[in-house]
Amino acid sequence: MLGTLSLVLAGTSVAASWAQAPASERPCGLRLQSGRLAGVPAFAVPARGRAIRQRQADGWLRCRLEHADGTRFAEAYVDARRRVLEMRFFRRNGKLLVSIDTLHAAAGSAARAQKVACGSAAQASITDAYWRGTRNWWIGSTAPGLPADKVVKAVRDAQSQWTNNINWCGFKDEANPPATYKGRTSKKVGQDGQGTVDWGAMGDDQTCAGALACTATWYDGKGHPAESDIRFNTAFKWSTGSGDGSKYDIHATAAHEIGHLYQFDHVTNSSRNDETSVMWPYQAAGDTSGRKLGKGDSQADNKHY
Repeated sequence: MLGTLSLVLAGTSVAASWAQAPASERPCGLRLQSGRLAGVPAFAVPARGRAIRQRQADGWLRCRLEHADGTRFAEAYVDARRRVLEMRFFRRNGKLLVSIDTLHAAAGSAARAQKVACGSAAQASITDAYWRGTRNWWIGSTAPGLPADKVVKAVRDAQSQWTNNINWCGFKDEANPPATYKGRTSKKVGQDGQGTVDWGAMGDDQTCAGALACTATWYDGKGHPAESDIRFNTAFKWSTGSGDGSKYDIHATAAHEIGHLYQFDHVTNSSRNDETSVMWPYQAAGDTSGRKLGKGDSQADNKHY
């Protein structure tokens, strides 16, 4: 069993939480920003190592960075619009060191099509190790311009969605992912042994630039999750209401990011209706359908927790 995790939803100041990556080449031709969350390595080719570019389905790109001996250092998955959706860093023993996952704004036909429902059984995991034991969490400063109590409720409702397996399919709740809400705090994002969620800037981050929200999880030497942080992007307008077409729903966004915290990965195959899952990597403004889990989300929650 793992020890206690403290998850914190905190303020908007980011100066102490973000480190500047050193100047480096651009692996696989990616145009990454220079900033990065404290505790996350720079996505750069290791000394005498190499970058391997691999095309994926639907125009995605996988960029794998290797050490000189061929062992894996990092991987990034980039969509057809060259937005980084996932980034992983690995220890020398092959275990995960840190994973970063994002949710991006849907556009055009994708914005119209994406509605969470009971349409796809797809599910995927970041790793085969899941949270166990106690996970305490706090909420601090909230989305600018919104009543704090409503933001707090939206995030707590998103947590309840996974804790109680609230879903579109009518599946019985058989899950119990660890989570205990502990109140308010002022903690900020960054690896410090205490999980953190906040609202802040992400425009200069190598992974999270342009995303609605971003989740980072750090792992212990055995590959078990040890800390998770979530940041919501203040560059976007947020809502706790229902169906505001110019703003993004806090509850639905938080549900996606909490899914990553619980080690659920993106599902990305539109031909099998994966866009009806909370773990689809895009969300449209005004869409509140993610306030319930889809079929695969719900089944994975019951299976692993």
